Amino acid sequence: MDSQLAEWLYDGALALKQGQKARALELLMQVVEADEGLEEAWLWLSGAVDDPEDQRTALENVLALNPQNPYALYGIELLGAPPAGN
Repeated sequence: MDSQLAEWLYDGALALKQGQKARALELLMQVVEADEGLEEAWLWLSGAVDDPEDQRTALENVLALNPQNPYALYGIELLGAPPAGN
């Protein structure tokens, strides 16, 4: 990974942790557009998007790169879980 992508990834993750979702989304989208093979970028991106289908797509991209990623497996499980009480 080149230094620019690493910087965007770090800054995007940091922005997400600080609750700056729009900034995180912008930075993380730049990363995945430049290199679709970065598992960590897709994982962070899944937390930066609000739409469940977008979250699922990002997590599925993680699993395409690493089928054993425990965070992505857990996220997919949460998205696919039936509503509580059913």
